[in-house]
Amino acid sequence: MKRVINFWSLLGFISVAVFLASEIAAAGAAVVWSISSLFGLGMVPTIVLGTLVGVPSLYGLVKATVMAFQAETDPENN
Repeated sequence: MKRVINFWSLLGFISVAVFLASEIAAAGAAVVWSISSLFGLGMVPTIVLGTLVGVPSLYGLVKATVMAFQAETDPENN
């Protein structure tokens, strides 16, 4: 089946992607901030922790964005 790509489906996809990106970024930042504060980490360990949390968060963001595109352009949903 052919995907439905029009202004409204793309607007819905972009809206979902921006919302999920802000939620994932806020959750990742909260995790890094709380662990760093709890253990009193310095700058370098906090950056390492941010990288360890950021890479899986970025992967989750990409997967969620792909799923949002598939859902918003699916012909059965329009």
